[in-house]
Amino acid sequence: MTEDIIDENKERITIMLHSTAYDRVSCALCLALAALSSGMEVHMLLTAEGIKRFTKDSLTSIGDETPTRLHAEIKEGLEKGAMQPLDEQITCAREMGLKIYACPNAMATYNIAKRNLVGVDKLMGLVTFLKIACGAQANWYI
Repeated sequence: MTEDIIDENKERITIMLHSTAYDRVSCALCLALAALSSGMEVHMLLTAEGIKRFTKDSLTSIGDETPTRLHAEIKEGLEKGAMQPLDEQITCAREMGLKIYACPNAMATYNIAKRNLVGVDKLMGLVTFLKIACGAQANWYI
């Protein structure tokens, strides 16, 4: 089942993205970009509230779920170019090979249709994602 998804000859990491906060999503994407730059394979599962950030309406806003104390810092970082916007991070990471999966249960919980998701390669449940994570060099839960 996972044979067509992973390359056993490459080191890999997995990221289970649970948070929808802008700073945490950005951190997850920065980790993915660093690993991809090092030649690793990266797989990310959007689950729980993390899936809400990857919708057309939520990707570019800082959002209420991001700690209020960080809003000004993030806004300033984006305006000055010190911080790359999430949509650009996703595009760059996907071009480098990031695989993004959406949890069907999270989609159902938050009533999110696949057509409203951004950057998702395919739907994947926890059991299959755990099979990918079992052989990974690192597994992050953010």
